[in-house]
Amino acid sequence: MERIRFLQAGYGLFGEGWVDLLLRSPHATLQGVIDTSFEARERFEKRFGDRGIPTFQSIEEALQKIEAQAILITVPNQFHHEIAEKALATNLHVLSEKPLADTFENAVKIYQAWRQKSHLVYMVSQNYRFKPEIQALRKAVAEGICGNLGYIAYTFHKAWRFGGWREKMEYPLLEDMSIHHFDILRFVLGREPQKVIMESFNPPWSWFQGNASATGTIIFAGDIRVNYFGSWVSFGKTTSWNGDIFIYGDQGTLSLENDLLFFASREGKKEGLPFSKHETDGRIQVLEEFCSAVRENRQPLVSLPDNLWTFALTCASVESAKRKTWVELTELMSLVGGA
Repeated sequence: MERIRFLQAGYGLFGEGWVDLLLRSPHATLQGVIDTSFEARERFEKRFGDRGIPTFQSIEEALQKIEAQAILITVPNQFHHEIAEKALATNLHVLSEKPLADTFENAVKIYQAWRQKSHLVYMVSQNYRFKPEIQALRKAVAEGICGNLGYIAYTFHKAWRFGGWREKMEYPLLEDMSIHHFDILRFVLGREPQKVIMESFNPPWSWFQGNASATGTIIFAGDIRVNYFGSWVSFGKTTSWNGDIFIYGDQGTLSLENDLLFFASREGKKEGLPFSKHETDGRIQVLEEFCSAVRENRQPLVSLPDNLWTFALTCASVESAKRKTWVELTELMSLVGGA
């Protein structure tokens, strides 16, 4: 089996974890690491210097000295579009950490650059889709266990200190965490969001500079309404990273609670729904899917056109929080010609 030769751009908090995955994977070979920070390059070399993997200050320097098939982007999202456009211009396949970009305008720039090289694989790591409990939730919805769907209650509570640039974001929850939940909703429902209204706020004890909590309503195709509440500064009773999801239909309620699946009938009888569970955050499966797509010359799950919808919902939620009104997804998706 051919191993895909990777460059990795970024060796920060998430980048370090990705290096570990690349080095362990039977599907990939890490050819080099790019980071503008001398400290980051030195930290990589101290840990992995015995493996003979070179480090570079720029993508241009890296491509002059080594051959690669793909690039893994793990830098802060404001730099995604610049690296992605350079990678695509040199015919590299792209695997990118979420979010796709920092603004929807920059996401459109990436999309337009990819359209010129659409034979290349471009995948965004929405790793939560690949968790077994999310796969099982999607399957149960597709099999119609709830009957006709009506509405969803989605809650998320965590208290997490990342440090660094995330704590300085204007809307850290919506931009960096809720995007996972929005993608879960799209994946599980198999429908696209139509409009959203969101309020964002910051509890007085928050250590984030920006708003670390949000509440609002998302309307999906078929008039399915989602009541969403999330907070990154919740103490006491917390949820898993997936959050707790209650899906209501005319035949009962399907729920994901603490990563376990349940169904409550119309009469209120609640029972657990077994599924094959294994410990994973989904990134191993993301990497495997990406490499398979490159080898098989096909578009991957969570392709660039698909992920534009998740990123559009994220951007629309932030815009709604700013405007304090409903935002239609067509406002954003019209910019990319109905991808």
